[in-house]
Amino acid sequence: MSRLPDALPDDALSSALHPTLEAYADQGGLLGAFTYFFTYLETRDEVLAETLASIPTDLFVTSALHDDAIDEIDAWDDRKRRLNEHVTTGDLVFANVAAAVADAPADVDLGHALETVREIGAGQLAEESFDAAAATVDDAIARVDERGGRWGDLAVELVAAPGGYTAAQLASIRTIATDGLFVLTVIDDLADLPEDVDNGVATLPVVLFEGDPDAYRSTTALVDDLLASDVPDRLEALVDRRRAAIDAAATDLHASLDYSDETLLEAAALALQWYCETVCSVPVAETVPQTRREAIREGVSGGEASTRQFVAERAADAPVAIEPDAIAGTLAGLPDEPLVRTAIRLEHLESVVDDRMHTTVEDALADLRTASTPAS
Repeated sequence: MSRLPDALPDDALSSALHPTLEAYADQGGLLGAFTYFFTYLETRDEVLAETLASIPTDLFVTSALHDDAIDEIDAWDDRKRRLNEHVTTGDLVFANVAAAVADAPADVDLGHALETVREIGAGQLAEESFDAAAATVDDAIARVDERGGRWGDLAVELVAAPGGYTAAQLASIRTIATDGLFVLTVIDDLADLPEDVDNGVATLPVVLFEGDPDAYRSTTALVDDLLASDVPDRLEALVDRRRAAIDAAATDLHASLDYSDETLLEAAALALQWYCETVCSVPVAETVPQTRREAIREGVSGGEASTRQFVAERAADAPVAIEPDAIAGTLAGLPDEPLVRTAIRLEHLESVVDDRMHTTVEDALADLRTASTPAS
């Protein structure tokens, strides 16, 4: 679904901006799906869940387009047109946020969520005042927490707005959201290391590096030395600690929720349906072909042995700890059709995520090392 008004002429945007807009919606929609799931789980209100889910989705698109206007302007040939295009398109998408807030029921207090939106904007301004030369590792980690954490806070404030969750449950949801975004931000900063060095942006990998970036004659030489240092191991350890916190929070949350497995499946199915059908620019058939869909169907509904094998295969690639036996036992008692649709859409979402961003330190390092290796 387009994030822009229907009345906007088809040729209003350049051909280069359309895929960018779609990619940002695909990414922002992930936080939207998170918001949708927890909102629907507590309220059982599809309209409210969709309304609240659209807010972080569209706000992310707006923020990303405005960031591009700042970061990429020097590389644009037609600066005035491209700047106007990015800023105005971002503003048009932000109008969706205003409309969603207006559509929210009167008894859903979005005050805290809107304050978080202001904090996200203030954080953008604070980026310019970050002094990399004087920054400690703790400063750099806190900066990553702020950059990713505010977006996680936004999702949690939206989930909290209708009421219903306890303070302890919201704390667990917050840990899942903020630490999850912290992990993705660290990995993204690692993957973007060459570009950030070229642009003079000091991210956590650079702050962790003991060498002096100004002493290097080329970005490639700096990246090579950083990759050969202990920085990758330190980043991996940091990410592992945050993922352990996510695992613990998810365990605590699951134990505290008084919902049947069928209800959890329903919420997941609707959240993924919303993402796949109203946000994502990539058709499910493109990432999960018919043969794979048939294999998924066999895996989740073909009997206990097939389900156990399917879950074990998926668990091996999961970013968080999964107990295959426990999951397989749960799946065996769920209705086949919604379970199959959800499994297919979940694989689609994972494919889109893998295409749009790096999700592990290992993958980011592999790409950096490939890029720095001279062609033979």
